Amino acid sequence: MTGTELATRNAEAVTSASLDLVRVAPKVPWMMRIEEHPYWETLAQLRVTMRAGVGLQFKVRDLLALKEGQVFESFSPATDDVPVRVGQTQLGWSEFEVQDQRMALRLTRLG
Repeated sequence: MTGTELATRNAEAVTSASLDLVRVAPKVPWMMRIEEHPYWETLAQLRVTMRAGVGLQFKVRDLLALKEGQVFESFSPATDDVPVRVGQTQLGWSEFEVQDQRMALRLTRLG
Protein backbone atom coordinates (compact mmCIF):
# COMPACT_ATOMS: atom_id res chain seq x y z
CA MET A 1 0.00 0.00 0.00
CA THR A 2 1.38 3.43 -0.88
CA GLY A 3 0.77 6.72 0.88
CA THR A 4 -2.08 7.51 -1.50
CA GLU A 5 -4.09 4.36 -0.76
CA LEU A 6 -6.39 3.64 2.14
CA ALA A 7 -7.65 0.27 3.34
CA THR A 8 -11.40 0.28 4.09
CA ARG A 9 -13.67 -2.43 5.44
CA ASN A 10 -16.99 -3.57 4.03
CA ALA A 11 -19.95 -3.83 6.38
CA GLU A 12 -19.74 -7.61 5.97
CA ALA A 13 -17.53 -9.94 7.98
CA VAL A 14 -13.95 -8.84 8.23
CA THR A 15 -11.67 -11.18 6.35
CA SER A 16 -8.62 -10.54 4.26
CA ALA A 17 -10.86 -10.91 1.19
CA SER A 18 -13.22 -8.21 2.42
CA LEU A 19 -10.60 -5.46 2.45
CA ASP A 20 -10.93 -3.06 -0.44
CA LEU A 21 -8.18 -0.66 -1.42
CA VAL A 22 -9.51 2.72 -2.40
CA ARG A 23 -7.29 5.26 -4.12
CA VAL A 24 -7.44 8.60 -2.35
CA ALA A 25 -6.13 11.62 -4.21
CA PRO A 26 -6.63 15.14 -2.90
CA LYS A 27 -8.31 17.35 -5.48
CA VAL A 28 -6.53 20.48 -4.26
CA PRO A 29 -3.25 20.52 -2.36
CA TRP A 30 -3.81 21.69 1.21
CA MET A 31 -1.16 24.37 0.80
CA MET A 32 -0.11 25.88 -2.51
CA ARG A 33 2.73 28.03 -1.09
CA ILE A 34 4.87 27.68 2.03
CA GLU A 35 3.90 31.23 3.00
CA GLU A 36 0.35 29.92 3.56
CA HIS A 37 1.51 27.57 6.33
CA PRO A 38 -0.10 28.54 9.65
CA TYR A 39 3.34 28.71 11.32
CA TRP A 40 5.10 30.55 8.48
CA GLU A 41 6.16 33.46 10.72
CA THR A 42 8.09 31.02 12.93
CA LEU A 43 9.38 28.85 10.08
CA ALA A 44 10.68 31.89 8.21
CA GLN A 45 12.96 32.70 11.17
CA LEU A 46 14.70 29.29 11.27
CA ARG A 47 18.36 29.36 10.31
CA VAL A 48 19.78 26.88 7.81
CA THR A 49 23.36 26.17 6.83
CA MET A 50 24.19 26.13 3.14
CA ARG A 51 27.31 24.29 2.03
CA ALA A 52 29.22 24.53 -1.19
CA GLY A 53 32.07 22.18 -1.83
CA VAL A 54 34.82 21.44 -4.25
CA GLY A 55 35.97 17.84 -4.62
CA LEU A 56 39.60 17.23 -3.76
CA GLN A 57 41.48 13.99 -3.60
CA PHE A 58 44.75 13.30 -1.86
CA LYS A 59 46.45 10.57 0.10
CA VAL A 60 46.52 10.19 3.89
CA ARG A 61 50.26 10.91 3.92
CA ASP A 62 49.52 14.23 2.14
CA LEU A 63 46.88 15.01 4.75
CA LEU A 64 49.33 14.37 7.58
CA ALA A 65 51.97 16.54 5.90
CA LEU A 66 49.76 19.61 5.37
CA LYS A 67 51.55 22.97 5.47
CA GLU A 68 50.32 26.53 5.33
CA GLY A 69 50.24 27.85 1.78
CA GLN A 70 49.89 24.38 0.26
CA VAL A 71 47.64 24.33 -2.82
CA PHE A 72 45.37 21.44 -3.80
CA GLU A 73 44.04 20.93 -7.29
CA SER A 74 40.34 20.10 -7.57
CA PHE A 75 38.64 17.63 -9.90
CA SER A 76 36.59 20.41 -11.48
CA PRO A 77 37.72 22.93 -14.06
CA ALA A 78 37.58 26.55 -12.86
CA THR A 79 34.59 27.12 -15.15
CA ASP A 80 32.39 24.42 -13.54
CA ASP A 81 29.66 25.40 -11.09
CA VAL A 82 29.88 24.10 -7.52
CA PRO A 83 26.97 22.16 -5.93
CA VAL A 84 25.15 23.94 -3.07
CA ARG A 85 23.49 21.84 -0.36
CA VAL A 86 21.20 22.47 2.58
CA GLY A 87 21.51 19.41 4.79
CA GLN A 88 21.46 16.37 2.51
CA THR A 89 19.44 18.14 -0.22
CA GLN A 90 21.11 19.76 -3.19
CA LEU A 91 19.61 23.22 -3.62
CA GLY A 92 21.36 24.16 -6.83
CA TRP A 93 24.66 25.20 -8.35
CA SER A 94 26.85 28.22 -7.72
CA GLU A 95 30.14 29.88 -8.45
CA PHE A 96 32.60 31.45 -6.03
CA GLU A 97 33.16 35.20 -6.01
CA VAL A 98 34.92 37.75 -3.85
CA GLN A 99 32.80 40.63 -2.51
CA ASP A 100 34.23 43.23 -0.16
CA GLN A 101 37.26 40.99 0.43
CA ARG A 102 35.07 38.05 1.54
CA MET A 103 34.30 34.76 -0.19
CA ALA A 104 30.79 34.67 -1.63
CA LEU A 105 28.61 32.35 -3.69
CA ARG A 106 26.52 33.38 -6.65
CA LEU A 107 23.62 30.96 -7.22
CA THR A 108 23.71 30.13 -10.93
CA ARG A 109 20.81 27.67 -11.10
CA LEU A 110 18.31 25.90 -8.88
CA GLY A 111 17.73 22.17 -8.82
